[in-house]
Amino acid sequence: MGGGLTEEDIRLISNRKEQLQRFERLLTDPDYFQQAESLATTRGAEAVWQAFFEKNQWIFGYGLNLIACESIDDGKLERITTGASIFGGAGKRIDAIMRSKGLISSMLFCEIKTHETELLARTPYRSGVFHASKELGGGVAQVQVTANKAQQLISREFLDRIYEDDGTPIDIGLSTTRPRQVVVIGSLREFIHNGAVNPAKLSSFELYRTSIQDVEIITFDELYQRACFIVEDR
Repeated sequence: MGGGLTEEDIRLISNRKEQLQRFERLLTDPDYFQQAESLATTRGAEAVWQAFFEKNQWIFGYGLNLIACESIDDGKLERITTGASIFGGAGKRIDAIMRSKGLISSMLFCEIKTHETELLARTPYRSGVFHASKELGGGVAQVQVTANKAQQLISREFLDRIYEDDGTPIDIGLSTTRPRQVVVIGSLREFIHNGAVNPAKLSSFELYRTSIQDVEIITFDELYQRACFIVEDR
C-alpha cells in the first residue's frame, strides 16, 4: 500500500479547510453571521451553530476531545433523549448526543449556545468576584439533568441498547457509566477590554469551570482552535 494522499483525502482536507474558514467568519464577522441567520430554516443564533455542527460533525467530535466521536447512529446530532425516541419514545431534546468510537461506546451529551452568549454576569458579585451568567449556569444544569435522566432510563429499562424511531433495536453497545457532558458557549474575547485581559473576570471564569467536575465548558473560540489543530496542526 502506498503512503500518498488519494483524491478523496485531498477533497476531504480541502473541504475541512473551507469549513474552518466559515467557522472563523461566523465567529468574527457579525454581518456574515446575520446573513447566515436570515437564511437558516429555524430562526435564532443557536440554530446557525446547530446547522453548522450538523454539517461538520468532525469538528464537534474531534474538537471536544481527542477521542474520536460521532453521532449516536447515522442520524442528526440533536435528538430527543429522555422519555422516548432513541431511548425508546418522545421526550427531552439535547442539542447533541454523540458516542465515542470503539468496541463499546460511551455517551457524550452537549448543549450548544452561541459565541455571543455571556459567560459571566455583567456586574460583580463582590469587588473582583464575578459569578457565572444565567445562560452558562442554566446550560450546565440542563446538560447535567438531561444526562442523568437518560442514564437512569437506559440503565433501568433499556440496558445498553438504543432504538430507531419505530422501535427497531440498533446493534450499538453503549456504556451508561457517567456519560460525558459538554457546554459550548461564548468567547474568551468577553474578558478583553481595550486590548488587555481583565484578570478578575478571567480568573472567575476559570475557577468556575474547573470546579464543575462532570461538565466540560468550552468556548467557541477554543473549539475553533482545536479544529485548526486537527486540520492544520496549528
